[in-house]
Amino acid sequence: MHNTLRMIVMTAVAALATGCTQTVVPPQPPVDPETCTERCDDPPTKQAIADFDAAVARYRAATASGELSEQQCDALASAFADVYKQHGAGMAIAQFNAGAVRERCGQLDEAAKIYSALIKSVPDFGLAYNNLGVIEWERGQQRAAMDHFRSAVAKDKLRALAARNNVSGLAREAYVRTVDRQAFEEAERSIQEVLALDSSNQRAYENLARLYYDRGRLQEQSYTVLANLVVQQGLRVIKEQGRESAELLNVKGLLVLDRGDQVAALKAFEEAARIEPGHVEANLNIAFIAIRFRNYEKAARSFELAFKDAQQRQNLEAQLGYGVALRGLKRFDEAKRAYLAAAKIDPDDPRAQFNLGVLNQDHVASDGEVSNAKTAKYFTIAEQHFQRFLEIAGKRAEYKTEVLEARDRLASIDETREIIRNAEIIEEEIKRLNAQAAAEREAEITRLKELEERALAAEREAARGGE
Repeated sequence: MHNTLRMIVMTAVAALATGCTQTVVPPQPPVDPETCTERCDDPPTKQAIADFDAAVARYRAATASGELSEQQCDALASAFADVYKQHGAGMAIAQFNAGAVRERCGQLDEAAKIYSALIKSVPDFGLAYNNLGVIEWERGQQRAAMDHFRSAVAKDKLRALAARNNVSGLAREAYVRTVDRQAFEEAERSIQEVLALDSSNQRAYENLARLYYDRGRLQEQSYTVLANLVVQQGLRVIKEQGRESAELLNVKGLLVLDRGDQVAALKAFEEAARIEPGHVEANLNIAFIAIRFRNYEKAARSFELAFKDAQQRQNLEAQLGYGVALRGLKRFDEAKRAYLAAAKIDPDDPRAQFNLGVLNQDHVASDGEVSNAKTAKYFTIAEQHFQRFLEIAGKRAEYKTEVLEARDRLASIDETREIIRNAEIIEEEIKRLNAQAAAEREAEITRLKELEERALAAEREAARGGE
């Protein structure tokens, strides 16, 4: 059991630190048209502003109560689109908001069409480039997304903070994948440009802290010192503004975890999850540490929160860890499904097979009523998984210890089978001897009864002779 947990959890935390969080800006909410008056050839009229304000008021009223219905989405998007149709390029912001509404409602194809059309009709409207880039990023089109983010920066150098942050986020992803120095430098430069324009920009501090953490983890450990300084400064700056950052606390937790203080790291991750309950990495980190502490209930709950992000269901480390948590809670059928999901994600990773073997040998076989037939059944299943593990792991150095354990377990299964066979032989012999003894006792009882009956008959006969 100890080796199994070590094999999974240690690898999981290391992989988690690479991250792939998209540092993107959500769809822009309706904003005042003042920015447009400085860029557009035809400034909006008072009527255009009044119509825009009315659409904004409708939007705010509708969103105050929570999520929007499909009908509300259509109505609000149409309201902004109508303002653009009536008043033209001077109210490009209204058409942008029509796209933003569609994006908020999950209608990404419709939003992308609106942004693309807006770019063609108002080429200098940087916000549309940014949000179109966000959609492309989410679809895995990183190159197209980067082109649009860079265009957004070029169109509005002084205000494209979201786009600059997104350039940094994409460049950081590229750096993590390739450890390319140019990608790192572009990411760092973009963040520094944001902070030069807005020294309290929360997203910039979050991006810079994560970038330096990644550099320290991948190349130069000294960068973790810089990451820690950015985290401290960022938390101080945004606290002065009455705000909190789950991402900065998550990076703080990673830094503390690197120093071996799991308790302090867990506290930072839990604080991050308090601020942002759906923060994927914080929940995953909580789960992996909870497994180390054998707190399987907390681990399973945190994994389930992370899995609300559909992409995390394809996270091999998370599925393996989830299986361990479920196994610890004796939710064996669910644990099996988690391990099978992990095996499906990467058939060349042997760990799911190892854990399926452990699940059947150490847990399912001995759960509930125990019998030789049940033990034999689940030992056979375990044996198949361990053999599959050995086939996949082969001579790979990283699984050297687990290969030895798998072989030991297979030997143990064979020994147990032999014990069961011997026990069954002994049991059958005992049954035979018991049956033989019972038969002999029955025969003796019968013989004694016959003797007794003969004696009684003789006594009766003697009694009649005396008469």
